[in-house]
Amino acid sequence: MFQGNWKCSSCGGEITELPFQPRSESGLTCRTCYAKSRNNDQSASVATTGSVATPDEQEVPDDVSFEDSLATEPQADDGLNATAVSVGEKPRHEGDWTCSICGGSITSLPFLPRSTDNLKCIDCFKQSKS
Repeated sequence: MFQGNWKCSSCGGEITELPFQPRSESGLTCRTCYAKSRNNDQSASVATTGSVATPDEQEVPDDVSFEDSLATEPQADDGLNATAVSVGEKPRHEGDWTCSICGGSITSLPFLPRSTDNLKCIDCFKQSKS
């Protein structure tokens, strides 16, 4: 479980624990709002399908257990020269590439490039976006 200080996007209530590390607060819901939305979705499906969900399907579990390995810091041992990262960060790939625009050296990328034909340094990338 991940500890934090987030707000529910529906009611604005406080969320202090989640079974995943959120990328942003948009779309996060507390247990109460999640259960309400789930019950509303099931009510709509009952009208169209005629089936009723069991009480177990309607309730949000109070405790979700995950493997200990999910809560630990990820290890970047994928054989692609990625450096170790903290939770919430993207892995960086080290290499020796050249910018296709200015010819500058690129030593670290947040992805492993498939092709270097159109690879840009951060400055050239930002200029091409504006």
